[in-house]
Amino acid sequence: MAHFDPASLAAAPISDAPAQELAWFAIRQPAVVRFLERRLWSADGDAFAVGLDAACRLHAAITLRDGLEPMRVDDRLLCEGLEMAPPPSLTGWVHDHCRAAPVVLTDAEEATVARLVAAVAWGFTAGRAVGGGERRIG
Repeated sequence: MAHFDPASLAAAPISDAPAQELAWFAIRQPAVVRFLERRLWSADGDAFAVGLDAACRLHAAITLRDGLEPMRVDDRLLCEGLEMAPPPSLTGWVHDHCRAAPVVLTDAEEATVARLVAAVAWGFTAGRAVGGGERRIG
């Protein structure tokens, strides 16, 4: 799995209109939203919200770094990512992101969010390796 620079992840802009940004992400990456929802949903929804926010920020950081949006991923790639060992740089960023969130996650929820966001990162990078017809931005 690729190395993820925490500085570039932290610097990824998030617009002043988060609802529009999340709606766009859900349209662009529906499998990611369903993947996170199936594994993180609980009565309070906090872990799902933090995981979805982290996935959106990761998507934005990869788009800015590469000048290309990640390919639309499917459940197969995301499940493959669950089997991969995440890079420490990404795991550390996710844990920092969880601790900075305006909600409190249990240690188990935080670990699950980190594992799932790492799987999403795998999906984004593996999708680029096997995909074609990417759309360049900027």
